[in-house]
Amino acid sequence: MNQATRPRRPRGRPRAFDREEALGRAMRLFWSRGYEATSISDLTEAMGITPPSLYGAFGDKKRLFLEAVKRYEQQAGCFARTALTTEPTAELAMRSLLRGAAKFFTDPRNPRGCLMVLGATNCTVESTDIVEALSARRCAAESAVRARIAAGKEAGELSADADVDALTGIVTATLYGFAIKARDGVSRARLLAIVEQLMAMWPQAARA
Repeated sequence: MNQATRPRRPRGRPRAFDREEALGRAMRLFWSRGYEATSISDLTEAMGITPPSLYGAFGDKKRLFLEAVKRYEQQAGCFARTALTTEPTAELAMRSLLRGAAKFFTDPRNPRGCLMVLGATNCTVESTDIVEALSARRCAAESAVRARIAAGKEAGELSADADVDALTGIVTATLYGFAIKARDGVSRARLLAIVEQLMAMWPQAARA
């Protein structure tokens, strides 16, 4: 067999790990520790790969983190999307959203809290882009909450003097607070009790 007809060897070695499984492990580590406190060595140990494999498959730590955030959104976004799109009223949607967060943030199968809220605290200047990326995602989530509350007011479900922006702030601030409380070990039952107290003050439209 001459040089021209000799089959070419594939370049590089095939990946010896499951990329999706490795990404899931990275997500859980970032979720537990946050971006800044998670080192490359922490990641490679948790993912069961070498640094060259990490860089080859994911680029670098920042790109790995952002991909892990997308994976997290697919999980955490389920209860939020369901609450905001299937409940018949804004009041029920907000109750479902807050209850879903209380349950998800305290699920014993997962790290406690919320990656979107706690993943980029106390970051250095070099990580400003990571902080901004999470902030943008939280703003998008807040816009979805506002749109649902505004639709409820437009439909006549809320009192005429209900402040849509203030209600949006109350709901999202409660969500962020739940992330911190869950990380601090507050029980699911306690968080659910907070939901019921908050919703008892919901500004419903006066009944005829």
